[in-house]
Amino acid sequence: METRLPKRGLSVLVLTPSFPPTLGGQENHILELSASLITAGATLLVITRRVAHNFPAREHLGTVPVQRLTPFGAIKGVGFRAVPRLGLLLCKVIWRLIRDRRRYDVVLVSGFNFMPLAPILAGMLTGKPCVVRPESPLEVTEPVGSDSRKKMGLSERSAAIRLLGVLRRRTSRRVDRYIAISSEIRTGLVGAGIDGSRIVAIPNGIAVERFAPVSSARKSQLRAQLALPVNRLLLIYTGRLAASKGVMMLIDVWREIAPLHPEAHLVILGSGEGCFDDSEGALRDLIATQAMDSRVTLTGTVTNVHEYLQASDLFVFASDYEGFSLSILEAMAAGLPMVCTRVGIAAELGDSCRFGLLVPPRDRDGFRDALQRLLLDAALRAEMGANAHAAVQSQYSLAAEARRYLDVFGELSEHPL
Repeated sequence: METRLPKRGLSVLVLTPSFPPTLGGQENHILELSASLITAGATLLVITRRVAHNFPAREHLGTVPVQRLTPFGAIKGVGFRAVPRLGLLLCKVIWRLIRDRRRYDVVLVSGFNFMPLAPILAGMLTGKPCVVRPESPLEVTEPVGSDSRKKMGLSERSAAIRLLGVLRRRTSRRVDRYIAISSEIRTGLVGAGIDGSRIVAIPNGIAVERFAPVSSARKSQLRAQLALPVNRLLLIYTGRLAASKGVMMLIDVWREIAPLHPEAHLVILGSGEGCFDDSEGALRDLIATQAMDSRVTLTGTVTNVHEYLQASDLFVFASDYEGFSLSILEAMAAGLPMVCTRVGIAAELGDSCRFGLLVPPRDRDGFRDALQRLLLDAALRAEMGANAHAAVQSQYSLAAEARRYLDVFGELSEHPL
């Protein structure tokens, strides 16, 4: 039987091109936000793409009902092969939005690439408001990602790309509200001609209590439980093992400075599976050829990220760009000082960051020098870690984020909570 939205209270349709069990911070956050919206009183249904045959067409992930629509297969980074899949998916979503127009009050779209087209076009008939949250600054500036353009043999100035840009600028004016999860995204939206009055700043939230720092005894217990070195200074990275995440720069920096810090050990969480810029194989090869196995632990994908963070001492993150980066926020919640590129939420922290040392993206030498400084200064690590936890505890939570979304939905719909 098809999942349906009961017509009572505030009903939200969430459209997202990717959703768990697909791995990623964006996917996990949309799931947690959806659950928080339901807890706060909304009725909600997630509509997403059925990436593979083993993904069920309909299910509940906790309290969140999910419906997945075909076609199967990759969309990102596959060039022209994505076009028929995108077209079919958009047609199916548009049909659902028109058919079920009496069963929802507002549409929330994750991403600013192709998915907003469905509620914009359907909205010409339904009149339903549309709220869009871009997930990355590049989504705002690039109608087609650089990897897809390369596979298509197109440049930024090609006629097809320019035409898509014009189409998106015109349709984007029909979006009722944009959610800016970072100042970078807000700046990009304003630069793209979006009226600032239609942009609402709502940073991502997390389950702060889950990531809270633990006692020294619990930290030692976690290290033994997770098969991590017990008496080492643990550096940790969490995220996709992808080129755009800077993992190759990170491991190259570690290769250089690890001999200077025999007391330290690097832990890398995540995998490159499903990434169009997967770097996991190259990462493993470099670790093997440089005989770094004893200084690096690769965990693969894990479901208990919070425990690895609680077992660690220092967070390292060398990403080229981020829309927000929950990884940074989670590490801060765990009370970890950080060496991080100035991306996503880190770009909000100012030049004199009290939570860690920030460097420009792709600045290898700057990243190395910052990491050296923090490794040598235990007092600074402790001060920054305490500051980080206090800031997250006071400013970010899933419940607060959900309430702010409901305020936006209530303003736009006929059924405010």
